[in-house]
Amino acid sequence: MKDASGNKVLVGAAAPLRLCLFTRAWRASGAGLYASELARGMAQAGVDVTFLAPRSSDPRLEQPMAQLTRLRQPHERPGAGRLRNLGLSLARMAGGFLLLARARIGGNRLFVMTIMDPLPVALLMLLFLRISGGRIIYVVHDPIPHAWHLPSFLRRLEQAVWRLPYRLVHALVVLAEPTRLALREDVPNLSIPVAVIDLGIFATDAPAPLPGTGTLLLFGTLRSNKGVLEAIAGLRLATARTNAPLRLLVRGGGHRDEAAYLAEIRKAASDAGAVVDLEVGYVDEARLADLIARCDALLMPYKDFHSQSGVALLAAGHARPVIASAAGGIATLMGEGMPCSPIARPVAAATVSDAVIAFLDTPFARWEADAFAYREAMLDRYSWGRIGRRFADLARSLA
Repeated sequence: MKDASGNKVLVGAAAPLRLCLFTRAWRASGAGLYASELARGMAQAGVDVTFLAPRSSDPRLEQPMAQLTRLRQPHERPGAGRLRNLGLSLARMAGGFLLLARARIGGNRLFVMTIMDPLPVALLMLLFLRISGGRIIYVVHDPIPHAWHLPSFLRRLEQAVWRLPYRLVHALVVLAEPTRLALREDVPNLSIPVAVIDLGIFATDAPAPLPGTGTLLLFGTLRSNKGVLEAIAGLRLATARTNAPLRLLVRGGGHRDEAAYLAEIRKAASDAGAVVDLEVGYVDEARLADLIARCDALLMPYKDFHSQSGVALLAAGHARPVIASAAGGIATLMGEGMPCSPIARPVAAATVSDAVIAFLDTPFARWEADAFAYREAMLDRYSWGRIGRRFADLARSLA
Protein backbone atom coordinates (compact mmCIF):
# COMPACT_ATOMS: atom_id res chain seq x y z
CA MET A 1 0.00 0.00 0.00
CA LYS A 2 1.24 3.54 -0.85
CA ASP A 3 0.49 6.94 0.70
CA ALA A 4 -0.40 10.15 -1.21
CA SER A 5 3.28 10.74 -2.05
CA GLY A 6 3.73 7.27 -3.48
CA ASN A 7 5.75 5.91 -0.54
CA LYS A 8 5.24 2.31 0.49
CA VAL A 9 3.43 1.96 3.86
CA LEU A 10 3.28 -1.17 6.04
CA VAL A 11 -0.30 -1.26 7.23
CA GLY A 12 -0.48 -1.44 11.02
CA ALA A 13 3.27 -1.63 11.45
CA ALA A 14 3.41 1.42 13.72
CA ALA A 15 0.26 0.65 15.66
CA PRO A 16 0.99 -0.67 19.18
CA LEU A 17 -0.73 -3.76 20.47
CA ARG A 18 -3.91 -2.92 22.37
CA LEU A 19 -5.49 -5.09 25.04
CA CYS A 20 -7.60 -5.04 28.19
CA LEU A 21 -6.56 -6.69 31.48
CA PHE A 22 -9.40 -7.55 33.87
CA THR A 23 -9.41 -8.61 37.52
CA ARG A 24 -11.64 -8.25 40.56
CA ALA A 25 -8.66 -8.34 42.98
CA TRP A 26 -7.68 -5.07 44.63
CA ARG A 27 -5.44 -5.77 47.59
CA ALA A 28 -1.79 -4.91 46.89
CA SER A 29 -0.66 -8.46 47.65
CA GLY A 30 -1.20 -11.84 46.05
CA ALA A 31 -3.49 -11.77 43.03
CA GLY A 32 -4.13 -8.03 43.24
CA LEU A 33 -0.43 -7.22 43.22
CA TYR A 34 0.10 -9.66 40.33
CA ALA A 35 -2.53 -7.95 38.18
CA SER A 36 -1.25 -4.43 38.93
CA GLU A 37 2.37 -5.34 38.19
CA LEU A 38 1.35 -7.23 35.04
CA ALA A 39 -0.56 -4.21 33.72
CA ARG A 40 2.42 -1.95 34.32
CA GLY A 41 4.80 -4.52 32.87
CA MET A 42 2.79 -4.77 29.65
CA ALA A 43 2.73 -0.97 29.39
CA GLN A 44 6.53 -0.97 29.84
CA ALA A 45 6.69 -3.43 26.95
CA GLY A 46 4.91 -0.94 24.68
CA VAL A 47 1.38 -2.33 24.89
CA ASP A 48 -1.60 0.03 25.10
CA VAL A 49 -3.24 -1.45 28.21
CA THR A 50 -6.71 -0.79 29.56
CA PHE A 51 -6.50 -2.05 33.14
CA LEU A 52 -9.95 -2.82 34.51
CA ALA A 53 -9.72 -3.43 38.26
CA PRO A 54 -10.83 -1.89 41.57
CA ARG A 55 -8.59 0.81 43.01
CA SER A 56 -5.51 -0.79 44.56
CA SER A 57 -4.99 -0.62 48.31
CA ASP A 58 -1.46 0.68 47.55
CA PRO A 59 -1.54 4.21 46.05
CA ARG A 60 1.86 3.62 44.44
CA LEU A 61 0.24 1.13 42.08
CA GLU A 62 -2.24 3.79 40.95
CA GLN A 63 0.39 6.24 39.69
CA PRO A 64 -0.33 7.34 36.08
CA MET A 65 1.77 5.64 33.44
CA ALA A 66 2.20 6.08 29.71
CA GLN A 67 0.12 3.64 27.65
CA LEU A 68 -1.89 2.58 30.74
CA THR A 69 -5.59 3.50 30.97
CA ARG A 70 -7.42 2.76 34.25
CA LEU A 71 -11.05 1.77 34.60
CA ARG A 72 -12.19 1.09 38.17
CA GLN A 73 -15.15 -0.80 39.56
CA PRO A 74 -16.17 -0.58 43.26
CA HIS A 75 -14.90 -3.12 45.78
CA GLU A 76 -15.63 -4.38 49.28
CA ARG A 77 -14.43 -2.45 52.34
CA PRO A 78 -12.86 -4.21 55.35
CA GLY A 79 -14.95 -3.56 58.43
CA ALA A 80 -17.88 -2.12 56.47
CA GLY A 81 -20.26 -4.81 57.67
CA ARG A 82 -21.75 -7.82 55.93
CA LEU A 83 -24.80 -6.09 54.44
CA ARG A 84 -22.87 -3.15 53.03
CA ASN A 85 -20.17 -5.40 51.62
CA LEU A 86 -22.84 -7.55 49.96
CA GLY A 87 -24.04 -4.42 48.18
CA LEU A 88 -20.48 -3.50 47.25
CA SER A 89 -19.87 -7.01 45.90
CA LEU A 90 -22.93 -6.75 43.68
CA ALA A 91 -21.83 -3.27 42.56
CA ARG A 92 -18.37 -4.62 41.79
CA MET A 93 -19.74 -7.41 39.62
CA ALA A 94 -22.22 -5.18 37.79
CA GLY A 95 -19.67 -2.41 37.39
CA GLY A 96 -17.03 -4.82 36.16
CA PHE A 97 -19.38 -6.23 33.53
CA LEU A 98 -20.38 -2.77 32.30
CA LEU A 99 -16.77 -1.56 32.13
CA LEU A 100 -15.76 -4.72 30.30
CA ALA A 101 -18.54 -4.07 27.78
CA ARG A 102 -17.33 -0.47 27.49
CA ALA A 103 -13.81 -1.66 26.74
CA ARG A 104 -15.06 -4.10 24.09
CA ILE A 105 -17.37 -1.57 22.43
CA GLY A 106 -14.52 0.96 22.59
CA GLY A 107 -12.41 -1.21 20.30
CA ASN A 108 -10.51 -3.57 22.61
CA ARG A 109 -10.47 -7.01 21.02
CA LEU A 110 -7.76 -8.75 23.09
CA PHE A 111 -8.51 -9.52 26.74
CA VAL A 112 -6.41 -10.97 29.55
CA MET A 113 -8.61 -12.25 32.40
CA THR A 114 -7.21 -13.09 35.84
CA ILE A 115 -9.02 -13.71 39.17
CA MET A 116 -12.51 -13.07 37.90
CA ASP A 117 -15.84 -12.69 39.68
CA PRO A 118 -17.77 -15.75 40.96
CA LEU A 119 -18.13 -18.40 38.28
CA PRO A 120 -21.69 -17.61 37.05
CA VAL A 121 -20.74 -13.97 36.48
CA ALA A 122 -17.34 -14.91 35.04
CA LEU A 123 -19.02 -17.24 32.52
CA LEU A 124 -21.37 -14.46 31.42
CA MET A 125 -18.40 -12.13 30.93
CA LEU A 126 -16.47 -14.69 28.90
CA LEU A 127 -19.54 -15.56 26.84
CA PHE A 128 -20.14 -11.88 26.05
CA LEU A 129 -16.55 -11.38 24.96
CA ARG A 130 -16.58 -14.55 22.86
CA ILE A 131 -19.84 -13.77 21.09
CA SER A 132 -18.79 -10.17 20.42
CA GLY A 133 -15.58 -11.27 18.71
CA GLY A 134 -13.12 -10.81 21.57
CA ARG A 135 -9.98 -12.93 21.86
CA ILE A 136 -9.40 -14.12 25.43
CA ILE A 137 -6.32 -15.17 27.40
CA TYR A 138 -7.27 -16.70 30.75
CA VAL A 139 -4.69 -16.84 33.55
CA VAL A 140 -5.07 -20.08 35.53
CA HIS A 141 -3.56 -19.60 38.99
CA ASP A 142 -4.76 -22.95 40.36
CA PRO A 143 -5.65 -25.83 38.02
CA ILE A 144 -7.75 -27.50 40.72
CA PRO A 145 -9.78 -25.61 43.37
CA HIS A 146 -8.59 -25.75 46.96
CA ALA A 147 -11.93 -27.17 48.05
CA TRP A 148 -15.03 -28.54 46.36
CA HIS A 149 -18.38 -27.21 47.58
CA LEU A 150 -21.04 -29.64 46.36
CA PRO A 151 -21.65 -33.10 47.88
CA SER A 152 -19.41 -35.88 46.61
CA PHE A 153 -22.15 -37.43 44.45
CA LEU A 154 -22.26 -34.15 42.48
CA ARG A 155 -18.47 -33.91 42.14
CA ARG A 156 -18.44 -34.70 38.42
CA LEU A 157 -20.95 -31.93 37.78
CA GLU A 158 -18.94 -29.44 39.82
CA GLN A 159 -15.75 -30.42 38.00
CA ALA A 160 -17.45 -29.97 34.64
CA VAL A 161 -18.69 -26.50 35.61
CA TRP A 162 -15.21 -25.58 36.90
CA ARG A 163 -13.77 -26.40 33.46
CA LEU A 164 -16.36 -24.40 31.47
CA PRO A 165 -14.16 -21.27 31.14
CA TYR A 166 -11.62 -23.32 29.18
CA ARG A 167 -14.25 -23.78 26.45
CA LEU A 168 -14.84 -20.04 26.09
CA VAL A 169 -11.28 -18.72 25.88
CA HIS A 170 -8.60 -18.84 23.19
CA ALA A 171 -5.46 -19.46 25.29
CA LEU A 172 -4.49 -20.27 28.85
CA VAL A 173 -1.55 -18.93 30.83
CA VAL A 174 -0.14 -20.75 33.85
CA LEU A 175 2.63 -19.48 36.12
CA ALA A 176 4.80 -22.58 36.33
CA GLU A 177 5.45 -25.82 34.46
CA PRO A 178 3.97 -28.00 37.28
CA THR A 179 0.71 -26.07 36.86
CA ARG A 180 0.66 -26.86 33.14
CA LEU A 181 1.25 -30.55 33.83
CA ALA A 182 -1.50 -30.66 36.46
CA LEU A 183 -3.87 -28.86 34.11
CA ARG A 184 -3.13 -31.25 31.25
CA GLU A 185 -3.70 -34.19 33.56
CA ASP A 186 -7.02 -32.78 34.79
CA VAL A 187 -8.21 -31.74 31.30
CA PRO A 188 -6.36 -34.03 28.85
CA ASN A 189 -8.49 -33.01 25.86
CA LEU A 190 -7.63 -29.29 25.94
CA SER A 191 -7.46 -27.98 22.38
CA ILE A 192 -6.19 -24.44 23.07
CA PRO A 193 -2.61 -23.25 23.74
CA VAL A 194 -1.35 -23.40 27.33
CA ALA A 195 1.57 -21.00 27.81
CA VAL A 196 3.86 -20.98 30.84
CA ILE A 197 4.62 -17.34 31.68
CA ASP A 198 6.44 -16.88 34.95
CA LEU A 199 5.32 -14.79 37.87
CA GLY A 200 7.35 -11.58 38.11
CA ILE A 201 9.48 -10.70 41.11
CA PHE A 202 8.04 -8.53 43.90
CA ALA A 203 11.10 -6.55 44.94
CA THR A 204 11.83 -4.00 47.64
CA ASP A 205 14.14 -1.07 46.89
CA ALA A 206 16.54 -1.67 49.77
CA PRO A 207 16.54 -5.15 51.35
CA ALA A 208 17.46 -5.30 55.02
CA PRO A 209 20.34 -7.55 56.13
CA LEU A 210 19.48 -10.80 57.87
CA PRO A 211 19.03 -10.12 61.60
CA GLY A 212 20.45 -13.51 62.63
CA THR A 213 17.93 -13.99 65.44
CA GLY A 214 16.47 -17.35 64.39
CA THR A 215 13.12 -15.78 63.48
CA LEU A 216 11.24 -17.41 60.60
CA LEU A 217 8.14 -16.19 58.77
CA LEU A 218 5.23 -18.23 57.40
CA PHE A 219 3.15 -15.82 55.35
CA GLY A 220 0.06 -16.09 53.15
CA THR A 221 -3.38 -17.67 53.20
CA LEU A 222 -3.50 -20.25 55.99
CA ARG A 223 -4.65 -23.30 54.03
CA SER A 224 -4.00 -26.96 54.72
CA ASN A 225 -1.88 -27.36 51.59
CA LYS A 226 0.52 -24.74 52.98
CA GLY A 227 1.56 -27.13 55.77
CA VAL A 228 0.93 -24.66 58.60
CA LEU A 229 0.39 -27.32 61.26
CA GLU A 230 3.53 -29.16 60.14
CA ALA A 231 5.45 -25.87 60.33
CA ILE A 232 4.38 -25.26 63.92
CA ALA A 233 5.10 -28.83 65.00
CA GLY A 234 8.43 -28.76 63.15
CA LEU A 235 9.56 -25.56 64.89
CA ARG A 236 8.70 -27.01 68.28
CA LEU A 237 10.68 -30.14 67.45
CA ALA A 238 13.69 -28.16 66.15
CA THR A 239 13.68 -26.04 69.30
CA ALA A 240 13.67 -29.15 71.48
CA ARG A 241 16.50 -30.73 69.47
CA THR A 242 18.80 -27.67 69.40
CA ASN A 243 17.79 -25.43 72.31
CA ALA A 244 18.12 -22.59 69.77
CA PRO A 245 15.94 -19.49 70.41
CA LEU A 246 13.77 -20.14 67.36
CA ARG A 247 10.58 -18.21 66.73
CA LEU A 248 7.97 -18.63 64.01
CA LEU A 249 5.84 -15.67 62.92
CA VAL A 250 2.63 -16.90 61.28
CA ARG A 251 0.77 -14.18 59.40
CA GLY A 252 -2.16 -14.43 57.01
CA GLY A 253 -5.89 -14.82 56.68
CA GLY A 254 -7.80 -18.07 56.98
CA HIS A 255 -9.36 -19.69 53.95
CA ARG A 256 -13.15 -19.49 53.83
CA ASP A 257 -13.44 -23.21 53.00
CA GLU A 258 -11.19 -24.36 55.87
CA ALA A 259 -12.57 -22.87 59.07
CA ALA A 260 -11.84 -26.10 60.97
CA TYR A 261 -8.21 -26.02 59.85
CA LEU A 262 -7.84 -22.45 61.08
CA ALA A 263 -9.18 -23.55 64.47
CA GLU A 264 -6.49 -26.26 64.58
CA ILE A 265 -3.83 -23.66 63.76
CA ARG A 266 -4.99 -21.44 66.61
CA LYS A 267 -4.82 -24.32 69.07
CA ALA A 268 -1.40 -25.50 67.84
CA ALA A 269 -0.01 -21.96 68.08
CA SER A 270 -1.37 -21.57 71.60
CA ASP A 271 0.13 -24.90 72.65
CA ALA A 272 3.52 -23.87 71.23
CA GLY A 273 3.80 -20.91 73.57
CA ALA A 274 6.60 -18.45 72.81
CA VAL A 275 7.87 -20.49 69.85
CA VAL A 276 4.96 -19.34 67.65
CA ASP A 277 3.55 -15.84 67.18
CA LEU A 278 0.24 -16.08 65.30
CA GLU A 279 -1.76 -13.18 63.85
CA VAL A 280 -4.72 -14.06 61.66
CA GLY A 281 -5.76 -11.43 59.14
CA TYR A 282 -4.62 -9.39 56.19
CA VAL A 283 -1.12 -7.87 56.39
CA ASP A 284 -1.07 -4.49 54.66
CA GLU A 285 1.78 -3.25 52.51
CA ALA A 286 3.18 -0.89 55.13
CA ARG A 287 3.69 -3.74 57.62
CA LEU A 288 4.88 -6.41 55.21
CA ALA A 289 8.35 -5.00 54.49
CA ASP A 290 9.02 -4.58 58.21
CA LEU A 291 7.76 -8.09 58.89
CA ILE A 292 10.13 -9.61 56.33
CA ALA A 293 13.02 -7.49 57.63
CA ARG A 294 12.54 -9.09 61.06
CA CYS A 295 13.05 -12.63 59.76
CA ASP A 296 16.02 -14.69 58.62
CA ALA A 297 14.06 -16.89 56.20
CA LEU A 298 10.56 -17.65 54.98
CA LEU A 299 9.17 -21.08 55.83
CA MET A 300 7.09 -22.82 53.13
CA PRO A 301 6.37 -26.50 53.84
CA TYR A 302 3.85 -26.71 50.98
CA LYS A 303 1.95 -29.87 50.08
CA ASP A 304 -0.29 -30.62 47.08
CA PHE A 305 0.73 -27.31 45.53
CA HIS A 306 0.96 -26.90 41.73
CA SER A 307 1.28 -23.18 40.98
CA GLN A 308 4.12 -20.70 41.29
CA SER A 309 4.59 -19.21 44.76
CA GLY A 310 4.22 -15.47 45.08
CA VAL A 311 5.62 -15.81 48.59
CA ALA A 312 8.82 -17.38 47.25
CA LEU A 313 9.27 -14.51 44.79
CA LEU A 314 8.50 -12.05 47.58
CA ALA A 315 11.30 -13.66 49.59
CA ALA A 316 13.64 -13.34 46.59
CA GLY A 317 12.73 -9.69 46.11
CA HIS A 318 13.51 -8.95 49.76
CA ALA A 319 16.77 -10.94 49.66
CA ARG A 320 15.59 -13.68 51.99
CA PRO A 321 16.41 -17.41 51.76
CA VAL A 322 13.63 -19.94 52.14
CA ILE A 323 13.10 -23.20 53.97
CA ALA A 324 10.76 -24.91 51.55
CA SER A 325 9.51 -28.10 49.95
CA ALA A 326 10.00 -28.57 46.20
CA ALA A 327 6.30 -28.04 45.47
CA GLY A 328 4.93 -26.47 42.30
CA GLY A 329 6.97 -23.61 40.90
CA ILE A 330 9.19 -23.53 43.99
CA ALA A 331 11.01 -26.54 42.53
CA THR A 332 11.81 -24.49 39.43
CA LEU A 333 13.17 -21.62 41.53
CA MET A 334 15.28 -24.04 43.56
CA GLY A 335 16.72 -25.40 40.33
CA GLU A 336 17.61 -21.85 39.28
CA GLY A 337 19.62 -21.27 42.43
CA MET A 338 17.18 -19.85 44.97
CA PRO A 339 18.89 -20.00 48.40
CA CYS A 340 16.95 -22.77 50.10
CA SER A 341 17.15 -25.32 52.87
CA PRO A 342 14.94 -28.00 51.29
CA ILE A 343 12.20 -29.81 53.20
CA ALA A 344 12.04 -33.50 52.27
CA ARG A 345 8.73 -34.91 51.15
CA PRO A 346 6.29 -36.02 52.35
CA VAL A 347 6.13 -32.90 54.50
CA ALA A 348 5.91 -33.69 58.21
CA ALA A 349 7.05 -32.21 61.52
CA ALA A 350 10.29 -34.24 61.38
CA THR A 351 11.22 -33.13 57.84
CA VAL A 352 10.47 -29.49 58.68
CA SER A 353 12.63 -29.81 61.79
CA ASP A 354 15.50 -31.33 59.77
CA ALA A 355 15.37 -28.49 57.22
CA VAL A 356 15.31 -25.81 59.92
CA ILE A 357 18.31 -27.34 61.69
CA ALA A 358 20.17 -27.59 58.36
CA PHE A 359 19.41 -23.90 57.82
CA LEU A 360 20.88 -23.04 61.24
CA ASP A 361 23.99 -25.09 60.50
CA THR A 362 24.91 -22.74 57.62
CA PRO A 363 26.34 -19.33 58.70
CA PHE A 364 23.87 -16.46 58.36
CA ALA A 365 26.51 -14.48 56.44
CA ARG A 366 26.50 -17.16 53.73
CA TRP A 367 22.71 -17.14 53.48
CA GLU A 368 22.72 -13.34 53.26
CA ALA A 369 25.35 -13.22 50.51
CA ASP A 370 23.53 -15.87 48.47
CA ALA A 371 20.13 -14.18 48.92
CA PHE A 372 21.39 -10.76 47.81
CA ALA A 373 23.14 -12.29 44.78
CA TYR A 374 20.01 -14.25 43.83
CA ARG A 375 17.89 -11.11 44.11
CA GLU A 376 20.10 -9.29 41.62
CA ALA A 377 19.82 -12.14 39.13
CA MET A 378 16.05 -12.32 39.57
CA LEU A 379 15.51 -8.60 38.99
CA ASP A 380 16.40 -9.15 35.34
CA ARG A 381 15.20 -12.71 34.79
CA TYR A 382 11.77 -12.13 36.34
CA SER A 383 11.25 -8.44 35.59
CA TRP A 384 7.67 -7.38 34.91
CA GLY A 385 8.70 -5.74 31.64
CA ARG A 386 9.94 -9.11 30.41
CA ILE A 387 6.74 -10.80 31.65
CA GLY A 388 4.71 -8.13 29.85
CA ARG A 389 6.54 -8.79 26.56
CA ARG A 390 5.74 -12.49 26.78
CA PHE A 391 2.04 -11.73 27.24
CA ALA A 392 2.24 -9.32 24.30
CA ASP A 393 3.78 -12.04 22.11
CA LEU A 394 1.01 -14.47 23.05
CA ALA A 395 -1.69 -11.84 22.40
CA ARG A 396 -0.21 -11.06 18.96
CA SER A 397 -0.34 -14.74 18.07
CA LEU A 398 -4.08 -14.70 18.78
CA ALA A 399 -4.70 -11.43 16.94
